This record gives sequence, structure tokens and C-alpha cells, in this order.
Amino acid sequence: MGGRLFRKTSPQLSMLESQFLLPDVKRQRLEASWAQTFRTVVLPLIDEEMFRGSFHDSQGRPNKSIRLMVSLHILKEMSDLTDLELIDALEFNLQYHYALGVEPRTAHVCQKTLHNYRVLLLDGERSRSVFERVTRGLAEADGLNLGRQRLDSTHVMSNMAVLTRLGLFVETVTFFLRELRREHPDRLERLDPGYARRYLDREGYFSDARRGQRQRRLKAVASDLYRLVVAFDEDEVVASLPSYVLLARLLDEQCEVTPGAPGGARPVQVPAEADADRGDDALARGDDDDDAVEVRADSDPEGEIEAQTGSLRLRDGRDISSDSLQSPHDPDATYGHKGKGYEVQVAETCDQDNAYQVITAVAVNGANVSDQVATVAVVDQLAKSGMPAKVVFADTGYGSGDNIVACAERGVDLQAPVQDPHVPQRTDRMGEPVESSLLEHESSGTDVPAEDGDQVEREDATPEAVADPASVSDDAGPDETPEEARTEGETPEKDASSLTVADFTFNETFDEVLTCPGGAAPFAQHTDASRRTAWSKFATAQCAGCALAARCPTKIRRDGVRTLRTQRSKAATAARQREQQTAAFKERYKIRSGIESTNAELKSRHGAGSLRVRGEARVTMSMQMKATALNVKRAAEHHARLARAEAAEAWEPAHVAPEVLEVAPSAPLVAEDEALSDAAPATAVANRRGSVATSGDPPSSRVAAFRSHVIRRLQAFAGQFIQPSPFGAPATG
Repeated sequence: MGGRLFRKTSPQLSMLESQFLLPDVKRQRLEASWAQTFRTVVLPLIDEEMFRGSFHDSQGRPNKSIRLMVSLHILKEMSDLTDLELIDALEFNLQYHYALGVEPRTAHVCQKTLHNYRVLLLDGERSRSVFERVTRGLAEADGLNLGRQRLDSTHVMSNMAVLTRLGLFVETVTFFLRELRREHPDRLERLDPGYARRYLDREGYFSDARRGQRQRRLKAVASDLYRLVVAFDEDEVVASLPSYVLLARLLDEQCEVTPGAPGGARPVQVPAEADADRGDDALARGDDDDDAVEVRADSDPEGEIEAQTGSLRLRDGRDISSDSLQSPHDPDATYGHKGKGYEVQVAETCDQDNAYQVITAVAVNGANVSDQVATVAVVDQLAKSGMPAKVVFADTGYGSGDNIVACAERGVDLQAPVQDPHVPQRTDRMGEPVESSLLEHESSGTDVPAEDGDQVEREDATPEAVADPASVSDDAGPDETPEEARTEGETPEKDASSLTVADFTFNETFDEVLTCPGGAAPFAQHTDASRRTAWSKFATAQCAGCALAARCPTKIRRDGVRTLRTQRSKAATAARQREQQTAAFKERYKIRSGIESTNAELKSRHGAGSLRVRGEARVTMSMQMKATALNVKRAAEHHARLARAEAAEAWEPAHVAPEVLEVAPSAPLVAEDEALSDAAPATAVANRRGSVATSGDPPSSRVAAFRSHVIRRLQAFAGQFIQPSPFGAPATG
């Protein structure tokens, strides 16, 4: 494919564009709106060439303007519009006409075309290229500093329902039977008619059960699901259906099947053969429970079910993986501590000298993926996109010794607190009176109970309990005495004055010691093959007279050399735990919280809180386009502010012709006021001058008052041509 039918957008302007058909007043207002920034800054940044390979040499017709179609998807996310709302805006909104450079008579696109180009954006991660190219262009155009960035994650849900366990089983079976009826109706007819009655004719009814009915229905649906999987296991045509793959996946994740499970060689039948006789009233009572297979069901206080159907058993809820199927309509969605769906990693600039901040990276992962895993991946993505960060601010979820070291090796300073392993997790005290709970725990001296009933031990205040997290000691080396050797996990006895590895000064990557607490530098250093552990050796002569020798955590070898063996990640953790307690760290870390408002803006104003797509690929594309739209919106706000400031400056008194302020209006008015000041009543002068002065004022004050009045009128007149930004105040660092 050479893409001969591919056509770039013509740069030629049309005399029939809206801007040439409007009066000067309206045209000036149009040029002061967001549309001007989009037209002059954003449109040139859209690379049409990357779409060339999607068009054939000779078949088909020339493409619709790539620049127009990509821009429409950005504008769609800027205002969180549906496809039909976007089409209406394109056809009837003058700002859209001006921003996109189209004539009113040709401003039209059909919904199918929007869908087709959305597929092209998905192909080859073109949406990511659009996002990165536009963001880099905005940063270069407005001189934004990309060195300081902040990182956070936010939870999003695709367009899927939150299902109970019973609902998941029923919906997956129904989803399979619907596809089977559509693609292979002959095979559906071979099944017992009870399947169609239960899952198709009364779709969704079976899962709408009261709590007392759920246990009985769940084991019945599990049996149905197993029999359907077995029935078509050897049917290659049916087994290749996506819905059947999900059916088999659900069975594997939610059930334990052992050889000899019922139904293997028998015809597939609905377990309740008498469903037709029992009628709807029986189904409503939950009497759809069949006795074809002996079933035992028990429930725990949390409502979990352990049902056994011969050798088919439902797994306990705690044994099901968090990446298990959550909905047959979005197989990529997973479950995390924030709920079902996805986690979106968002990075943005946070330099206080920037005119506005831009989102620089968007990454989508499962809701069950920890922020710890995503940290280095986002840093690498920033470097690959040409927007590398030098400093990244993130919360405790991203902070760990491993991530600090990994980022440092990439030239990035990860400013994220780390959890102190010696401090227990905080319990929620908000449900208790402040003073009573405090007195209770102080007086009892017992452990503080956690909210879920687990015990969280009180932190031991003795020096022995405060172990150095980076102190590393393995078996004795060839030059160490047995007393000097310690096994992994052991910590030497320390008094309150003992030094730790946090008292040593390391380089940025924590693979070399710069100085010890006494100020001495090691004479030799090296790391192991994995570069996870570092050794530092200090000369005997340096340490002999050191006043801190008795408190030093180094070990003395037989030759008198002191050695410090540390794991790099633990050394980074110890150093950060000490650093994060300082006032300087707390002060510079304050800027991190600004990204919370960006996440809220994405959700509330750009639709990330209620996505209209399903699947990780489409969720990723949607979030990338929303981030692009947010960046464009902030740039438009910035340029609109500049335009208003320039207009206001142009109408300052210093820029108004002196004859307007002094010569023309002042001479006749002064003469007239002087003539009227002695004879005419005050009201006459007030009415003559528009109430800008009284006849009792001296002439000079009346002239000054008139000059101020003229200036105010001119400024008010100029304000008619300036359109304020419709997007509100921008988010700043």
C-alpha cells in the first residue's frame, strides 16, 4: 500500500469561511476565543502523514481531512460530547468552523466516519502519537519547563455494569447464548429449551434475586455453565467464539473442576427439568434450584458461597484472583482496592514558572496493578516521548527504595515518601470520640484494634525495635570473624546512640558511599553482579582515631579494615525516611497535591468519570485524547488571557491621544463650566456633563473628572470585543 489515495489537507483558505463573512466586531471576538489558539497552534501540530499507510493505492476514494477528523476527536473530549452532539457543533457552531478552518456549507461528517477514524486512531497507538506531539508543541510554543513533574493515579470505569457474583455468572452465560443464537442458531436448537427460557427469554431476570435466593441460584448457574463448556469443548467452531472463551475462563477462575464431574458424556440439559411445570411463580420464589445433582451450599458471614456439585465446587471469594473476569462485556477490567475497572497513571508538569501546566504522560493499567509497578514504566514513557522529567513528585504509593534507585539510574529524582516499616499502619479513628478513644488506649496499654478486627501492635519504643532497614549482614567472609558475621535478617544490638546506614552519605544511585558519619571516604568500593548490593571499605588508619568508631555500623575484618555492606534499595529507603522528616522536604513536596485537581478536572469536565468505551485499548485512547483536550484547553485559556491583557493595555490613558483627553473636550467644557459655575445651579452642570462633576468643583478637578469618565467609556467600549474564556480558571502549579 503506497497510499496514493491519501490526501493531505490543503493549506488554501476559502473566502467562504465564517471569518470572512462576519462583521468586524464578531470577527474580533472570534479571534479572541479559544478557536484562535486551536487554529493557529494545534492544527499545525497534527501529523497527517502517519495515517498514509491506512489508505489503498487505487481502491476507494480519497480520505476525509485527517486534520479535521483528529481535531474533532480532540474537541469531542474537550467538552465531553457524544458523537451526535459533536456533529451538531461542527455544523452549527461558528467557533468550530473557525477553529477547524472549514466552510459552513461543507462542515459536516457522518457518525460512521467518526467511528472509522476512531479505529484508525487505535491502530498503531496513533492516539498516543497525537497526544505526545500536540503536548510537545504546546510546551515549545509557550516555553513550558518539563523538568519538574508530578505523578498520580486515578480510578476509572469503562462502560460496564458492576455485577454481583451471581450476576457475573448469569450475564456470561447469557452473553454466550446470545452470540450462539446469532452466529450458529442450529447449535442453540440442539440444547435443552430450558437454557433459552432461563437466560434469553427472560434475560436478566435470573440474576435479580434476593439475598436468600442467591446461594441457590448461584450453584444452579454454575452447573449450567459447566455443562455448556463441556458440551462445546470439542466443537472447534463454537469454541472459537469470544463468548465461549469467556465462558471457559469464568469456569476456570470461579470453580474447581476435578475429573469425573457430572455431565461429561451425557446430553446437555438444564438441571431443572420441571421448570416449565413450576411456572413463573416458582421462579420468583427461587424454586429454580434443581435436584438433578446433589448440591451442598454453605455461606459465611460475608455472604461467600462454598457450593459443591459432585466434583464441581465454587471457589471461596478470597481464592479468586484480582485479575479475574469482572464483566463479559469488558474482559480487560480487573478488581483493585478502589473497585472494578482501570487505574490511569497521570503525569503533569509542576514548574511554578510555567504559564500553565500540561499533562505529559497517560498510562492505563488494571485496577489490581500497584502504583509501585507503574512508577518506572511512566518515567521510561516520559523519556521515550521526548518529555523527560528531572524531578518527579509522587505519593507514598510510588515511593520505595527500588523505585528511588531505578529512577536515579535514569537521571530522575523521585521525590516520594516511603512507608516506615517500623511504624504500624494507621487505624481509622474517625468513628470514635477523640478524647475517649485516646484515654482508653493510654490507660489500657493494650494493642490498638484495627477496624477489621485484626490486631495492629503498638510500636515498640525501645531502641532495639528501631532496626536499621539498610543494615545488611550475611555469612562471614574469608576475612571476617564468626562474631562479626550475621545471617540475613539479623540486626546487631544497638543503643540509642548507634549510627545507621542513614548517617552515611551516598551518591544519587546509592551504589557508592561518599563519606561516613565521621567524614571519611572509603578507599575501595564495588557492587555485585546484580548491582543490588554494594561494599565499601574504610582504611584502618582513618577509623583508628574516630570518635564515632564505637557507634559505627561497619564490621571489622581480620586485617583491621572496616567494611559496610548495604543493599542499595534499603540504603535509599533509610535515606528517604530521614529526609522526609525535614522541613525542606515537606516544603518542596507541597506542590505534589496540585495533580489531584487535574484528576478531578479530567473526571468532572472531560468525562473520565463516566467513560463511553470498553476494553483497555479504547480506555487508553479515550484517556489520551482527554489529556490532549485538557492541554489544548489550558493553552487556549492562556492565550485568551494574553489577548485580554494586550487589549486592556492598548486602552490605558498613556496610549490615548493627548488631544482626546485634554485639547478637544477640555477647552470648551472648562470655559462653559466657568461661565456656569457662578450663575447656573449645580444640577444644570451635572445634567450637562453627565454627572461627572458638580458646579462647585474647581475647573481643574472637573477636567480631571471628565478625563476619567472618557477613559472608563473607552475601556467599556473595548471590552465588548473581548470574549472571556468559557473554560474557567486554569490549574496552576
